[in-house]
Amino acid sequence: MNVNQIFEDDRATPEERFELLSAYIDGEVTEQEEQLVEKWLSDDVNLRRLYQQQLKLRQLLIELPVPVAANSSVKTETEVMVSRVFAEIDRRSQRRKWKIAGIGLVAATVVGIFGSIFTINSSPQFSPVANNIRPTAPVAEEPVLIAMEEPLVPLPKSMVTK
Repeated sequence: MNVNQIFEDDRATPEERFELLSAYIDGEVTEQEEQLVEKWLSDDVNLRRLYQQQLKLRQLLIELPVPVAANSSVKTETEVMVSRVFAEIDRRSQRRKWKIAGIGLVAATVVGIFGSIFTINSSPQFSPVANNIRPTAPVAEEPVLIAMEEPLVPLPKSMVTK
């Protein structure tokens, strides 16, 4: 229902009256709506009582105490606690990094030691077994033969006939 209809037949539901009254209190009505609400207030005792309650409620909300300022001891205590928590997290993180670095260093040392042990044992110049072996007599060199026209090894007859 729009304002013109309300003016014409003055039939508004309680919800519409309350909504328009709230807008009137907040200063959010047109001139026509303002006149209508003032007419209702002059005619209806219940609406006047509701209007007084709404004004009182609005005033109480305005006078409501504001939360404690930024210099509050509660805020300071909270900031101290937060900074302690983050400092402890940083300390634990640093410890974890040092532990991981230490484990990596130990692992690299162990790998290096075992690697050098196995390398020493597999090298023939350091092996005790390899040092006891005497070199054999030198092998006489044979000239290299290249067969161009006739094979060095006789071929089977099946191959020759083809």
